[in-house]
Amino acid sequence: MLSFVLCFFMMFLLGVAVVVLSPSPYFSALGLVFVAVSGCIVILYHGGTFLSLVLVLLYLGGMMVVFVYSAALAADPY
Repeated sequence: MLSFVLCFFMMFLLGVAVVVLSPSPYFSALGLVFVAVSGCIVILYHGGTFLSLVLVLLYLGGMMVVFVYSAALAADPY
Protein backbone atom coordinates (compact mmCIF):
# COMPACT_ATOMS: atom_id res chain seq x y z
CA MET A 1 0.00 0.00 0.00
CA LEU A 2 2.99 2.25 0.45
CA SER A 3 3.66 2.08 -3.28
CA PHE A 4 0.11 3.36 -3.87
CA VAL A 5 0.78 6.47 -1.78
CA LEU A 6 4.23 6.86 -3.31
CA CYS A 7 2.71 6.76 -6.80
CA PHE A 8 0.30 9.57 -5.98
CA PHE A 9 3.04 11.56 -4.25
CA MET A 10 5.13 11.28 -7.42
CA MET A 11 2.07 12.43 -9.39
CA PHE A 12 1.89 15.39 -6.99
CA LEU A 13 5.53 16.28 -7.67
CA LEU A 14 5.04 15.87 -11.42
CA GLY A 15 2.08 18.26 -11.27
CA VAL A 16 4.17 20.81 -9.37
CA ALA A 17 6.87 20.52 -12.03
CA VAL A 18 4.31 21.04 -14.79
CA VAL A 19 3.01 24.17 -13.05
CA VAL A 20 6.47 25.63 -12.58
CA LEU A 21 7.99 24.73 -15.95
CA SER A 22 5.12 25.12 -18.42
CA PRO A 23 5.14 28.17 -20.68
CA SER A 24 1.39 28.07 -21.29
CA PRO A 25 -1.18 28.81 -18.58
CA TYR A 26 -3.40 26.03 -19.93
CA PHE A 27 -0.83 23.36 -19.10
CA SER A 28 -0.31 24.99 -15.71
CA ALA A 29 -4.02 24.60 -15.00
CA LEU A 30 -3.79 20.93 -15.91
CA GLY A 31 -0.83 20.59 -13.56
CA LEU A 32 -2.84 22.23 -10.78
CA VAL A 33 -5.61 19.70 -11.30
CA PHE A 34 -3.05 16.88 -10.98
CA VAL A 35 -1.70 18.45 -7.80
CA ALA A 36 -5.15 18.88 -6.26
CA VAL A 37 -6.39 15.39 -7.07
CA SER A 38 -3.21 13.56 -6.10
CA GLY A 39 -2.83 15.55 -2.88
CA CYS A 40 -6.42 14.81 -1.91
CA ILE A 41 -5.97 11.10 -2.63
CA VAL A 42 -2.96 11.05 -0.30
CA ILE A 43 -5.03 12.82 2.39
CA LEU A 44 -7.85 10.34 1.76
CA TYR A 45 -5.47 7.44 2.27
CA HIS A 46 -4.42 8.83 5.64
CA GLY A 47 -8.02 9.01 6.87
CA GLY A 48 -9.12 12.55 6.02
CA THR A 49 -12.18 11.67 3.95
CA PHE A 50 -14.17 14.83 4.59
CA LEU A 51 -11.13 17.09 4.33
CA SER A 52 -10.08 15.65 0.98
CA LEU A 53 -13.62 15.93 -0.40
CA VAL A 54 -13.91 19.55 0.70
CA LEU A 55 -10.51 20.44 -0.75
CA VAL A 56 -11.31 18.89 -4.14
CA LEU A 57 -14.72 20.53 -4.34
CA LEU A 58 -13.43 23.95 -3.32
CA TYR A 59 -10.41 23.84 -5.57
CA LEU A 60 -11.89 22.33 -8.69
CA GLY A 61 -15.23 24.05 -8.22
CA GLY A 62 -13.91 27.50 -7.47
CA MET A 63 -10.40 28.05 -8.69
CA MET A 64 -10.81 26.34 -12.05
CA VAL A 65 -13.93 28.39 -12.81
CA VAL A 66 -11.93 31.57 -12.19
CA PHE A 67 -9.11 30.28 -14.40
CA VAL A 68 -11.45 29.42 -17.28
CA TYR A 69 -13.16 32.80 -17.04
CA SER A 70 -9.88 34.72 -17.04
CA ALA A 71 -8.47 32.60 -19.88
CA ALA A 72 -11.58 33.33 -21.94
CA LEU A 73 -11.19 37.06 -21.29
CA ALA A 74 -7.51 36.94 -22.23
CA ALA A 75 -8.29 35.16 -25.51
CA ASP A 76 -10.85 37.80 -26.50
CA PRO A 77 -9.41 39.96 -29.32
CA TYR A 78 -11.10 43.19 -28.10
